[in-house]
Amino acid sequence: MKATNIQWRRISGIVAVQGSITLAWVIYALYLPNLLMQLGFSKSLAGIILIIEHALEAVIEPISGGLSDRSFQLLGTREPLIKLGVILAATFFLILPWFGFFIEPVSVWRWSLPVIAVLWASAMAIFRSPVIALLRLATPQPKLPIAASCLTLVQQLIGAFRFTAYNLILSAGPLFTFALGSFVLLGATVFLRRVTPPIAPQNTSQTLPKIPIRIVVLVVGVGIAIGWSLRFLMAGLAIYFGQSASSGLLGFSLLLAIFAVPAGRFAVYVGNTRLVLGGMILTAILLKLVLSASSIFTLVIGSILMALAFSSVLNGIVPFVLELVPETRAGLGLGIYFGAFGGAISFFNLFFKGLNNLSLQTSLGAISLIVAGFFVAISLRFKDRKR
Repeated sequence: MKATNIQWRRISGIVAVQGSITLAWVIYALYLPNLLMQLGFSKSLAGIILIIEHALEAVIEPISGGLSDRSFQLLGTREPLIKLGVILAATFFLILPWFGFFIEPVSVWRWSLPVIAVLWASAMAIFRSPVIALLRLATPQPKLPIAASCLTLVQQLIGAFRFTAYNLILSAGPLFTFALGSFVLLGATVFLRRVTPPIAPQNTSQTLPKIPIRIVVLVVGVGIAIGWSLRFLMAGLAIYFGQSASSGLLGFSLLLAIFAVPAGRFAVYVGNTRLVLGGMILTAILLKLVLSASSIFTLVIGSILMALAFSSVLNGIVPFVLELVPETRAGLGLGIYFGAFGGAISFFNLFFKGLNNLSLQTSLGAISLIVAGFFVAISLRFKDRKR
């Protein structure tokens, strides 16, 4: 069943789960180093765990996305993969904070904490692609950027908390905070289930189409380039703002959120792929300009324009992928993209951690955006091809 208009109830369910995912990652990133140090581990172990988690994400996301496509074809729902991932993630998330209360730093059982942390992140990777793939069921293809803008809005708003509200979150204590994250995730998933009931299965005897290898290469290339550009951009901003990094990054994240909905609506009129390409090129140019600004006026105006351009990029990537892949392979297509993005973050943390040269950060960020734009430009020749 194809949507002829945006079905906002379904969109609200997808947005609720996306918000709960972002909230869980904010809580996890703030508490993990402290939990590790409570058990006698080095704080740097948190970075190693994140590298492992993102590497596993690169494998899990395409698999779970592909399996959800098969589930949708046979059962008319992606719920089995979503339910499995959410139950595992909520359970592991509830368990994590208890290690500091019941396990001594000298106990061999302390190694259970990093293991459970990796298992939690792996469970989170199981259901993201199946959930976001539901956009295809709730939104006609031409209006996908509008629906995706809601995801960008809530992701940036909640993600911005990590820059200024960390003391408030930490003061609540790990038991309450992790329990809150788990129940928010479970509640959002129940709500998603209510507003996205199964539909009648169609073409259950047919083999799901393969995604052409050229499309796979494009999606992987864009995923890696976007992952690196995002890290270089945020790291460059943090270096530029110095002691005011938290406030500066908060402001930039809020600008990304503010511009998400206008960018989504504008993409409907001018074409999402072309807007994404233009946003990548403009962000690459402004990145060099903003982070070398010597006046407050140039910094403020440049940052606003860069946030507008980059918001159109972040907002348009999911519709871009969904436009490229066959409709029945939405889960796999998104899984390939998210997997490539996660793999890029893993390698970034491995090779570029500690890179504190502002000029080099901005140059590499701009290059990453140009590379992403190159792949998007190539995709223009395929976007009108019937699938």
